[in-house]
Amino acid sequence: MDVICKKCGHVHQFKIEVTDFSGFVCANCHSYFKGSTLETLTYVKEFSAPLMMQWASLGELVRFKKNSYWIITKIQRYSKNGEYGNEFVGLNANREDIYFSDGVDYACALHTVEREKVMLLPQSNICKFNNVKYNLEYTEEQTVVYAEGFVFEDLESPSTTNTYIQVVNEDRFISQEFIDNDVQYYQGIYLDDEDYYQIFDIYKSYTAQKEIAGTKLRNIGILAVLLLAALFWFLNWGQIGKDEYKFDEKFFAKKTNSEFVGASFELKGDKPKKLVLEGISESKNHPIQLMIKLVNEKTNEIIETGTAVHDNNDINYASGLTVDFCRIQPGVYHLVFVTSSSNGSTDMAVNFELNEDYKLTYGGTSYVFLITCLVGLVVLVGIFRHNMLAIKNKDFVARGEGLSYVDILKFDWLGVALIAFFAFFIAVSLFVNSSTNCRTTLRTSTLEDHTYTGSRSHYYRSFYGSGGSYSGYGSGHK
Repeated sequence: MDVICKKCGHVHQFKIEVTDFSGFVCANCHSYFKGSTLETLTYVKEFSAPLMMQWASLGELVRFKKNSYWIITKIQRYSKNGEYGNEFVGLNANREDIYFSDGVDYACALHTVEREKVMLLPQSNICKFNNVKYNLEYTEEQTVVYAEGFVFEDLESPSTTNTYIQVVNEDRFISQEFIDNDVQYYQGIYLDDEDYYQIFDIYKSYTAQKEIAGTKLRNIGILAVLLLAALFWFLNWGQIGKDEYKFDEKFFAKKTNSEFVGASFELKGDKPKKLVLEGISESKNHPIQLMIKLVNEKTNEIIETGTAVHDNNDINYASGLTVDFCRIQPGVYHLVFVTSSSNGSTDMAVNFELNEDYKLTYGGTSYVFLITCLVGLVVLVGIFRHNMLAIKNKDFVARGEGLSYVDILKFDWLGVALIAFFAFFIAVSLFVNSSTNCRTTLRTSTLEDHTYTGSRSHYYRSFYGSGGSYSGYGSGHK
């Protein structure tokens, strides 16, 4: 069956005969004609292009539940609640029709049922079909905004649809439609989105467009990850590199209240960095208090830690020691270890001995925040990818090759979300690196046995000579 548009001359070919129609809409020029025969078709108006993607093609053969149907009608409706919906009419060789319908949050297939088989219960929002109850859930008033092919209603008149959901199975429903001062009933079933769209040929090309859009978003994600890493390097470039210095020093004095000057060392570079002391402090006399001073040998600037109590450890006379010196300028320095009695007693004249076995680390940056933000960025892009490729956004994805990277960034404000994410990353990084958020701290911990496990495992001391007696000499690094 061929239908020739009386306005543009476009030929529409159908492989099935269609009768009992009330109009026709040209798929080429979108002209709407009224008439019950091809000879009496009269021009009415011209529709604009559809505002929502339509999956079916006019004249397409589709298969549904082992039956084959030719699509003879495409209609797009707009409801008062601001949502668009599509309707496609199929007709098979036995002159049986089927209606496919989809919208923002639904997809379904419907068949016409005789109105006598639907019973509306008086003074209630309930109907019965085949002795099964259906509750009225939705009422919509719609107008036609686009159509193609044969039509069976006046497209200039609004229609009202009442949807009754089955009590037993919410996937099944009865649709009561008031069209052209008449009422019609349809039995419908809700379908999974993917199952529904796979019926139509356009979906096959859509999957290819979906891959293109997903690839572009993936490229944006890769670029964002690289940019985040570059920003981290830029904001922390003076801190990333680190130098290490190891010392094993032994000090002797006649009194517990003493100051011991350590060896000089040079901190190289051109930016201030954190200086971290990690080691073991051992005193044969106890209890004492320990304070550490960092002295700049050129400027004589002194940075002091707080005072820590060097507790009695009757196993090995030692404590684990950690000091964070905040943002130290490059230069030549030495440490001063200040000891005093911790019980408030007067300075005792004893043979005082202090062993300091420690490592200094100058610079270095924690990557925990970077790794956390990288994971967060991947999750953020993944969420947008899931939303973008969801079937509800098919109109956006269907543009496929026509989508630019700017279009991708505009999707659901993805670009704004990325800018906000990077702004957060920069702000936190600057805050962490700011001197206003930096202070020198000292921490001590009790070492549990002669191997110092549990506190500074990278150090190992030998305190026992032959026969198990305390040797009293030095220490070694593991």
